[in-house]
Amino acid sequence: MSWEMLGSNYHRRVSAGRIFLWALRFYGDRFNVLFLPFLIASLAKSVLWRFALDVIPQLEIQPGFTENFLVQFINYLTFVIPILIFFTLISWVIDILPNGMIVKYSADHLEGRTPSLMSSLKTVISQIFSLLLIELIRGLLVILGLVLFIIPGIIMAVVFSLAIQVMIIERSGIFESLRRSRKLVAKEPWQVFLVLLFIFLLSAIGGVVGEIFSNHLIRTGNYVRLIIISIIMSLAKPLQPVALTYLYYSLSADQKLIVTREQYQPIVPTPQQTGQRFQEPIGYHPKFCYKCGQKLPPDAIYCPRCGVRVKT
Repeated sequence: MSWEMLGSNYHRRVSAGRIFLWALRFYGDRFNVLFLPFLIASLAKSVLWRFALDVIPQLEIQPGFTENFLVQFINYLTFVIPILIFFTLISWVIDILPNGMIVKYSADHLEGRTPSLMSSLKTVISQIFSLLLIELIRGLLVILGLVLFIIPGIIMAVVFSLAIQVMIIERSGIFESLRRSRKLVAKEPWQVFLVLLFIFLLSAIGGVVGEIFSNHLIRTGNYVRLIIISIIMSLAKPLQPVALTYLYYSLSADQKLIVTREQYQPIVPTPQQTGQRFQEPIGYHPKFCYKCGQKLPPDAIYCPRCGVRVKT
């Protein structure tokens, strides 16, 4: 695969379409690895919510609005709302794990390290509470914006779309990750919006296809239909963390680099090379230590804080 180098120098921004194509290629090359976490998460959520629906009793609606009905309705909500909150939190954790894992996996690939799902899982687990909090804050901001005439919610979703990438790759705190995401998105807001739009449309298509497919093949059995729809929809889910991770590196690159799997090596294009296409960059000279998050000098081979080797 060949592509134009990521980065902001030399006035050659990478288009949203090309970012999305890179994500598709990467996903296609490693489909079995990238799809597996989302498949497991989708199956787990299907079982979880099927169990939740079995636990939650049905509300018997009586004709007429009486004081007795109002008391029953309040008692019903008092019983149901804590159950919904409990299952939503579990579902939330299930969603965070595969997204964070694929962000770390994609980042390791782009920075020239050997990606591993197990090491990615360990990284996500070590940051799970911060990831949950940042998702909560981001979700509340988006929901609040959607309530305020929809457009502010879309803006919030775009502005803070790279917060998870910043937190996992740079090991930043919650509010620093949100601030850094805002600064990165400000460079190319329409590019970020288009990438998110591509992902949303693909996910929506997956949901429609899953519904049609399950309706034609399965006439009965809501549980089986739910699993089929979840699996088909999960086919598109790995594209979001992959595409946003590629987008993060495109927007955060300080210089254009080509890095082979053997070693990191910055390339300064000659006048003859300007305007030509380059071979796929396997990664960048890392700006942050992947183990402790320390900001690295441009020529660093070892992390000055924890001593881990950051440059091959």
